Amino acid sequence: MKKLLISIALLLLIGAGYFTYEKWVKHSNLTAWSFIPADAAVVIEAELIKDLETIQGFTISSILKESSGLKNFREGMSFLDSINGEGGFTAIFKDATTVVSTHKVSSNEIDFLFVVELQNISQNTFANATIGRLKKSGYRFKTRNYNDFKISEISNKGKTLTFIFYKNFFLASFTPYLIEDAVRSVSDNEMMSFRERFDKLDDTTVSGLASVFVNYQKLGELIGAISIETVSFPLQVGNYGLDLDSSFIQLSGFSNSEDGWIATHKNQPAPFEMAEVVPENTAYFYHITSTAFSSWKDEQIEYLRSTDQQIKAYQDTLKSQYDFNADQVFDLIDNEIGIAHLESPRSRDQYKLLILEVKNREESLNFFSQLTERVALARNDSVYSESYSENEIRFLPISEFPSTILGSIGDGFAQCFYIGYRNYIIFSNDLQQLKSLISAIQNEDTWGKSISMNNFLGRANYAANVSLFVNIPRTWSSIQNLVKPDWSDHLDINASLYKSMDMAAFQYSYIDGRYYTNYTFSQPVKRTRSIPKTSAENGVKFVSKLITKPHLLKTHAHKKFDILVQDSTYAVYYMDPDQNTLWSENLEGQIKGNIYPIDYYKNGKIQYLLTTNDQVHMLDRTGASIPGYPKALPNNVSIDHINLIDYDLSRNYRIAITDTDGQVYLADKDMNILEGWDPKKLNRKALLPLNHARLGRSDVMISIQENGVINLMNRRGQMLKGFPFDTRQTLDKNYFLRKSNSLGNSSITVISKGGELTELNLEGDVIKRDQLIKTSADASFRLVPDTGGDAFIVVRNEGDTYEVLDDTGNLLFKKDYLSREPILIQYYQFGAGKDLVVFTDTANRSLYIYDKSGNLITGNPLNSEHDISLIYSSAKKEFQVFTTWDTNLELFNFNY
Repeated sequence: MKKLLISIALLLLIGAGYFTYEKWVKHSNLTAWSFIPADAAVVIEAELIKDLETIQGFTISSILKESSGLKNFREGMSFLDSINGEGGFTAIFKDATTVVSTHKVSSNEIDFLFVVELQNISQNTFANATIGRLKKSGYRFKTRNYNDFKISEISNKGKTLTFIFYKNFFLASFTPYLIEDAVRSVSDNEMMSFRERFDKLDDTTVSGLASVFVNYQKLGELIGAISIETVSFPLQVGNYGLDLDSSFIQLSGFSNSEDGWIATHKNQPAPFEMAEVVPENTAYFYHITSTAFSSWKDEQIEYLRSTDQQIKAYQDTLKSQYDFNADQVFDLIDNEIGIAHLESPRSRDQYKLLILEVKNREESLNFFSQLTERVALARNDSVYSESYSENEIRFLPISEFPSTILGSIGDGFAQCFYIGYRNYIIFSNDLQQLKSLISAIQNEDTWGKSISMNNFLGRANYAANVSLFVNIPRTWSSIQNLVKPDWSDHLDINASLYKSMDMAAFQYSYIDGRYYTNYTFSQPVKRTRSIPKTSAENGVKFVSKLITKPHLLKTHAHKKFDILVQDSTYAVYYMDPDQNTLWSENLEGQIKGNIYPIDYYKNGKIQYLLTTNDQVHMLDRTGASIPGYPKALPNNVSIDHINLIDYDLSRNYRIAITDTDGQVYLADKDMNILEGWDPKKLNRKALLPLNHARLGRSDVMISIQENGVINLMNRRGQMLKGFPFDTRQTLDKNYFLRKSNSLGNSSITVISKGGELTELNLEGDVIKRDQLIKTSADASFRLVPDTGGDAFIVVRNEGDTYEVLDDTGNLLFKKDYLSREPILIQYYQFGAGKDLVVFTDTANRSLYIYDKSGNLITGNPLNSEHDISLIYSSAKKEFQVFTTWDTNLELFNFNY
């Protein structure tokens, strides 16, 4: 019996000891982190209430308050407040440390787990008083046990919050199983918590308003709740401090990567210097640097060949067929590689640039030139090159060349055109975009010349091994195309909030086995929409009525625009940007069409080409005529249209003139008529000036007649195969030309007055022919290209109603105008969502400027009687509108 009693006593002692360990010792070191499951994607540790008050007034505060994507987060906070009286939770828990974890809870939903550590008596009193107050207030309330933990649920207005009070911790979520996961994290030995799973986080210390922890594998899954594409990250985990100021949000700290692509970068990074050749219309930009590219080369080659068998096979094929070893490209590179994804006005066009900073430009050009010749010889093909604005553009006949050295981030280069510029070799998947880049560099429309971009780059990490820079407004349409349907409305509703973030940078720099990480978001202070208008007294008021729009003229004297207008006496007034008249001259006829800047002497000084009904003028900035001008056409025929053509920006100008009978003349800059154009007889009146486009090796001259005939000719005036093309329709005067690398891939789109939209390639083959919907017999249509010629809209007019359609015929908005005279319509596309549709009611002298949703962005109609001139300053985020009406020239400034 004695032994039995001793045995029972021992068992009781062991049981008591186990119970004591389980209930007290095991959990004696509990922290809020003990409850966070290892499958959390993002975890934030902060004095949440206090920190939310701190960020009031920052852009991020608006996102937290209004974004439907964070609805559960906001409702969680307001629910906690409401259950103990308005502001009760906020006041009591203001200084309490809170840990919030983010989880993917279904295929397209995310939710949050809140864990609050109770620190004092008032917080515990709040906890104890809450249940009683809930019952008295009529909340639905129930409890249940789970793994010996008491889980409570309260419901109000169809929303149920699940919570527990355990020891000195309060846990809450709108997703019940997140509470259950939190319980298992502390009660199940086999289930790891977030901190146990990522013990490396304990080795890093960060500072800031809050600490942010990221589980990158689960972050990819979390984004999968939103995105239609699978997202993966070459990182394991990161720990970052959050900092805010009036213009930036910044997360900085360390990330761990053991076997992903980031882990190939184990050398000191180099500064970001190629911003000088990154164009302003870049949507997002990958940037890779190293001060020891030869070392990274080995890591990169090994990584590509071991992870991508298709790239490996392609590299081997190129080596055997053309003696091209992709590895050798790395030996040309100095410190930087960049891949730019450009914003495209049309979703079907995807334009990219690859920029290589090279040690020796001539040596690098020779390398690619010899490669091109080897490929051409093997294929029995010719070598393509052309001169454009003193640059030689060459074609590299290796499809997807960038992917051979960079893998998937280099995809999208079915064709590769390239130039050498300074210490860079720049490749593009589109010939026209490479030409646009040359113009952008010449016009200083690059990141390196942008004040706002330099401010952002100055705040971001100046030297990182890997960077991704994102212009959020310019990337917005791509983002919208990637989200699941359930999230598209959310993005539409909150677009202005997210786009207010402007720029983002994601950067990684190798330091002692880890990666210093810098996430920077610019959040400029939102400006109040304003329309400070210059009054007629403070502007310019003329004696006679103005009969032209305000022409804004590029000049060599400064970087702004000079202004030219003409009055009813045919007097021309030339003004500086401050509207001071520099000179006036009577032309004895009304200016017809546009005014073209021309560097007649090729010395960098600008003159101006313009025409009246019977004379061609060329004036300099002082109002003096170029010797020999003005000039008339042979037999003094009446002039209908004029255009200035520069085939390759070499300043070897051609002047194209169409007379009122439809005959076309092409002359040099001294008005000597060229062979084949003396004149070119097309027999019917032309709708527009003769236009030119260079498409690959082909120069195309385009003229459209009022009887619906489309004429495509070469530089000698000879019709191209498949032309003239008779649409057998009465056409609207405008057309849209989509330029590509060849005639077959380029197209021209026209619309008939009756709404038949026809697109044909420049080999004369019809691509599509669509009849747009007509709801009445008198409906008429017009095609309106944007001022840059990159996109177009369609306007359907039925009586007093004008409907604006996109290029696929979908309705954007409609407006009604009671006007006796035709409405003038213009379309401006500045990118980054800043598209403007301009209606000028000439009869009522009223100007309406709309965004593409039909919102009148100026608040009220402005004054105008003619087409307007409009410019946008990306540095100031400001528009300037120049208008003419009656005897007034006016300037309006606004932003939106």
